[in-house]
Order: sequence, then structure tokens, then C-alpha cells
Amino acid sequence: MTGSSSRTVKDRKLIYGIEIEREFVNGFLMGLGIGCLALFVVLWVSAFFNSQISNLHYETIISAFIYPMIFLLATGISLLVAGLIREKTS
Repeated sequence: MTGSSSRTVKDRKLIYGIEIEREFVNGFLMGLGIGCLALFVVLWVSAFFNSQISNLHYETIISAFIYPMIFLLATGISLLVAGLIREKTS
């Protein structure tokens, strides 16, 4: 076996009978983390500008969306960090 073929075999992982490369999983984690952070920013900006347009106060809108916003922020940061750490250590 050559060195390159053993590397490709080593970098593949069997999940539910499907071979998935580690680079794909690392990129997927980082992409999902960035997507969650982007969704957090979009939700926050839409809540801010919605309070400017409508008669609702900013505090009222944020109180309705605080738990999903905290979830998106925490999930995005943890997935992004997990993907970066897996990329550096693999």
C-alpha cells in the first residue's frame, strides 16, 4: 500500500454504512456554526428594525426571542469551535 492510499483510508469514517471523509465533517460543522451565527444576527437585526417600524418596544420583541437567540448564539459558537478544533487536530 502506498502512503497516499493509506491516508485516504485513514481519513474515512464509517457512519451508518456510509464512508464520510473527515474534511467534510469538519467543514460541515464550521458551516453550520457560521449559519447559526448568521441567523442570530439576522434575527437580532430584524427585531431591532421591527421595533423601529411598529409600535412595539424593543424590550418586548427581545423578550419574545431571547431564548432562540441565546440558543443560536451558543450553538453557532460551539459548532464553529468544534469544527476548528477538529480541523487543527486531524
